[in-house]
Amino acid sequence: MSDQYRYTRKPGLPLWILRAFIVRRTYDHSAIGDLQELYTDKVHQRGRMHAALWLWKQVLRSVPSFTKESICWGCIMFKNYLKVAIRNVAKQKVYTLINITGLALGMACCILILLWVQDELSYDTFHKKGNDLYRLVITIEERRTASSPWALVPTLKKDFPEIIKGSWYSERTMSVRYQENAYYEIFGLVDPEFLVMFTFPFIKGDPRTAFSSPNSVVMTEKTAKKYFGDDDPIGHVVNFDNRIDLVVTGVIQNIPSNSHLQFDCLAHPAHLYGEQRLQTWSSDCPSYVMLHSSADPEEVTQKISGTINKYNTSTNYLFFVSLQPLRKIHLYALNGTDPIVYVYLFSAIAVIILLIACINFMNLSTARSTKRAREVGMRKVVGAARVDIIRQFFGESILLSVLALCLAVVSVYLILPTFNTLASKQLTLSAVGNIRIVVGIALIALFTGIISGVYPALFLSAFQPVTVLQSSFVKDSRGRLFRKALIIVQFTASIALIIATTVIFKQMNYIRTKDLGFNREHIITIRTNRAIRTKYDTIKQELLKNKDILIVSAASSIPLNINNNNPVYWEGRSIETYERMNFVCVDYDYFETFGMNMAYGRSFSRQYATDIENYIINESALKLTGYEDPIGRMFSMWTDEGEIIGVVKDFHGTSLHNDIRPIVFVLYKNLPYFNMFIRMNTANMSKNIEFVKNTMERIVPSIIFQYTFLDDDFQRQYTNEERLGRIIEYFTILAIFISCLGLFGLASFMVEQRTKEIAIRKVLGATHAGIAGIFSKEFVILIAFANALAWPLAYYFMNKWIQNYRFHARIELWLFALAGLAALGIALFTVSYQTMKAARANPVDALKYE
Repeated sequence: MSDQYRYTRKPGLPLWILRAFIVRRTYDHSAIGDLQELYTDKVHQRGRMHAALWLWKQVLRSVPSFTKESICWGCIMFKNYLKVAIRNVAKQKVYTLINITGLALGMACCILILLWVQDELSYDTFHKKGNDLYRLVITIEERRTASSPWALVPTLKKDFPEIIKGSWYSERTMSVRYQENAYYEIFGLVDPEFLVMFTFPFIKGDPRTAFSSPNSVVMTEKTAKKYFGDDDPIGHVVNFDNRIDLVVTGVIQNIPSNSHLQFDCLAHPAHLYGEQRLQTWSSDCPSYVMLHSSADPEEVTQKISGTINKYNTSTNYLFFVSLQPLRKIHLYALNGTDPIVYVYLFSAIAVIILLIACINFMNLSTARSTKRAREVGMRKVVGAARVDIIRQFFGESILLSVLALCLAVVSVYLILPTFNTLASKQLTLSAVGNIRIVVGIALIALFTGIISGVYPALFLSAFQPVTVLQSSFVKDSRGRLFRKALIIVQFTASIALIIATTVIFKQMNYIRTKDLGFNREHIITIRTNRAIRTKYDTIKQELLKNKDILIVSAASSIPLNINNNNPVYWEGRSIETYERMNFVCVDYDYFETFGMNMAYGRSFSRQYATDIENYIINESALKLTGYEDPIGRMFSMWTDEGEIIGVVKDFHGTSLHNDIRPIVFVLYKNLPYFNMFIRMNTANMSKNIEFVKNTMERIVPSIIFQYTFLDDDFQRQYTNEERLGRIIEYFTILAIFISCLGLFGLASFMVEQRTKEIAIRKVLGATHAGIAGIFSKEFVILIAFANALAWPLAYYFMNKWIQNYRFHARIELWLFALAGLAALGIALFTVSYQTMKAARANPVDALKYE
């Protein structure tokens, strides 16, 4: 090329288009040189402008034909890639089955967890004004509670213009009767503004006028159906708590399962508590406020923080008021572990299981690279570039991913009912109206296809034709090292999951067998109302006439959930410097019913009329008082001064997440609501319960007889942990199974590659066990490395989890050893099956062609 052609300045953009979109795909680099020479001639003959226009014309004229050709060749190559992929699938049925099964299981787990996570994150998101709604949180001595004073909400609305609406939400279980229909229902006792703040759509009635009358009640659709069938419930009168008539003024849609507020009826609290109590500063129930849309929540929190202490000057405690966003209530606890931790945990498990499945694909693909090396070499020889090889292998992995996705979706449809029962959810796999699920599933398939195909594509496309087409070609050792690393990652995750499952199981077993300080077995609990309360003594006497009814008592709280608290003081501590302690109003025989032991003094007795004024405290309360000899010492709750007549040994009055708190016991004084406890002979349990039912219905005909076993109430305290533990257990089993699928495939390939070596060893006298040991040794070393990584990782996370329980089992070394041995045993069984199968084969079959 002459200097005049070489140094004539060429337009950069059209030539860049040629290089980028045409030459790079056609590999015809001579076209660039020809155009440059012709462009230079045009510049000298007609000028630069004319030459530039001519060059752009040539480039634009070539684009349609190139586009058409690209589409045509793209379809041809896609057809070729698809044909090759299908041939490989048909040719390698076992390995394809392993890959698709592993990917399908991984995807199915991922989809199930995606549905679970989506449901958890959707709590309270259906409220139209949810961004402006907050729950009031009270902090007392670094302990936070959602129980706020009745007078707080109206005071905040009056003092702070940023708070435009507010309501209490006091939840109580009470009886409702209409004609012959009588049931216990969950009542939400609220302010009329509640229905304006929250989005609970009305089927009948108007939210603005539903509480225009104080004797109004709003029911959910299923509750109204229970009492009125297909009749219109509006205007009908129902009896509430056997003493108050309420008029049905509204019916709302059933409460969504993803709402932290779950109720059957809504009413005003004045009927139950009276207007005077609603003006007090005693903490009793959660409260909610709505901020103006322009208000800054942090600024509002700073303003309202000291409101309680400003108005309630009778307390010596510092109360701090803050706001918790409505949409964070479900996933962010006020004390202890945030449930959002389980969302992160399950999301991590989903990713781990999917990665384990992808690792299987990568391992088997790279292991079988020698069988496809010559295919890659031939493709490169006939003109395929590395990008074409990469595209081919990505296409194959995405094809398998799509096939696995179809199998995974079918599996999820089949498994979902069982999973819903296990997780206590109402999840559905429906694309209609749930674009997030569709996008999530598509991303799972794409992610799986790309991750599982990325290394095989890069690894196989890097083979050089000259090398791989030689008869002496030997696979590079980098693939083997990479597979070993992937196996270590797989079993690290599996062992960590085994340890986590074992720790959770051990903690749950610790909870089930922990001595709570009282006997909870063979006791039924009956929730009562005013009607039963007035006849309680008669009921108790009649029940005790049955020799199988061992003892009967009552209290304001069940011994598993003692949360009421009141100010108390004692000798040396004035009323101005009181402490707050949990308290329980009890009947005679309370401590005997639960087998609680006295550390000092005695329990309440009918022989002492003055016991109605006296107190029994637990050992934690005794420590707080500082009394060395507590019997007969002065003690007071509010202004009711009396004496300490007994000290009961500490027992767990709340869940094992919490410390044992100071508790005060008093004899009940005309309480309208309490729980009856009946201990009975286990030999005739069903007969005894029927006797209790008949006796109570005879004495109080209006009774709605419902009971629970105290032991079941105890188990319900840990239902969430039990449920999540079982889910993790099943996912752990699946993770191990998927890992073993890959290990099985690798072991099969190793045996296939070393069939002649096995035959020669047998001819030279090697035993079956010796051959199995040689092949298993490598995997034993890899699993040992996996244990070294999994143990500290699992200990760190499980130690953080178990610390959420104030009382918990120890994380012992044998748990880790057991998990490691289990993983090793499973791996050895998987590998040994293939090696023993090969070792038992006749060596003549492998050597006869040598």
